[in-house]
Amino acid sequence: MPVPFKGARGNFGGFKMTIQAFRLTDEWVDVTAERAIIAAVAKNPALYWEVIDYLSADAFAYDETANAWQQLADAIEADQAPEAPAEWQATLEPSETAKRLADLMQRRMIADAMERLAAGMYSDQPATELLTALEEETAQAQAAIRATQTGKLTWAADLVVDVLRDAEERRRQREESGQAVLGLPTGVKRLDNIINGLNAGLYLLAGGPGIGKTTFALQIAATVTRQAPVIYLTFENSPQNMTLKALTAWASINSQDVARGYADVNALRKAADEWRPIGERLAMIEGTGRLTVAQVRALALRAMNRHKMKRCLVIVDYLQLWAKASEELQSRRDARERVEVMGNSLRELAVRLDSPVLAIANQNRAEGRYSGNGAASLDSLKESGDLEYMADVALFLTQDDKRAITPPARAVTLTVAKNRHGDLGAVPLIFRPDKSNFGEEEWR
Repeated sequence: MPVPFKGARGNFGGFKMTIQAFRLTDEWVDVTAERAIIAAVAKNPALYWEVIDYLSADAFAYDETANAWQQLADAIEADQAPEAPAEWQATLEPSETAKRLADLMQRRMIADAMERLAAGMYSDQPATELLTALEEETAQAQAAIRATQTGKLTWAADLVVDVLRDAEERRRQREESGQAVLGLPTGVKRLDNIINGLNAGLYLLAGGPGIGKTTFALQIAATVTRQAPVIYLTFENSPQNMTLKALTAWASINSQDVARGYADVNALRKAADEWRPIGERLAMIEGTGRLTVAQVRALALRAMNRHKMKRCLVIVDYLQLWAKASEELQSRRDARERVEVMGNSLRELAVRLDSPVLAIANQNRAEGRYSGNGAASLDSLKESGDLEYMADVALFLTQDDKRAITPPARAVTLTVAKNRHGDLGAVPLIFRPDKSNFGEEEWR
């Protein structure tokens, strides 16, 4: 008698297809292996603790084996005697079988995504939408597979090999370059010395309105492109306007002169040609409520693959606006909760990309938290939720009235208010709004 396939059960989504002749997901199943490992564990419950890192009920493609495994697991964890159907024989090696079933589960996840995409090929969807769906499906499949690998016991002794390999690579890089190995450079030497460059994690850049947060983020982006691609999400300005800001800032051209028609177009064209290598690694994305973190991850992976690099920088300008606009978060009415969920998602994005994510955040204007020149205080983050806790590094731009600077230049201070991996400190800067760039104190 044939075994009923569980189909839409579990985390694999629905398998209802417009194409019924062939289903990829049906290819990645092995009922013999599923029954064999259940029989083996029932016979020797101690095996359960050896294979549990690989197996959950979702690793079993059939209703009968999935249910049997869950009952078996419940019994063992309750210190009760487990049972399995007598006709099921423990004919396979448990450890290798567990790994095989875990691999088959992951392949079903991938096949499920491919089937949904194949169905879309025969729909009226534009090809551009299909391509976006491909990217999102890929990101979601990767996330689902990664989720199956969480919660495992990883012994420190087993990680020593990776630690030593990383140490050797960093030593090699230092000897070749003659410089200490940092994360991605910000372009501000004092800041890089404090935070050790931009490494994998969530970085917050906070400040009051008009303090130059976007300008500073664009400047960091231009510097990072020397070593990695940058994905810049803009929720306040158009990609074209942000490109103008980035180009004119790099060339020290007044963007307002360009906007008013006073700029030397020939000089701007020459600057654009020289700036092109930066532009090739700087992608502008117009932020909308439909944009998801999964889509951003897919786009970042595409950029990393295009440039054959293992890391990138994602910049969100800015966090509160995305949280407010996100269609995914519309069910959450509390603004603080939305920001908190978005912050957690961005931190997870950084972990999965093994890259830094820089999120711009506005400060709260409430009395005692934000006033006039601003304050480098973690509790001043507007609608912050628990941003101050989830951030790996928190940076604040504040106006500095103690230093006399000739207008239109402004004296500002960049404060490292939180640094999970190192020191705190303050970096005096000079902001030139007319040139849209920042320089360290000695720079004029």
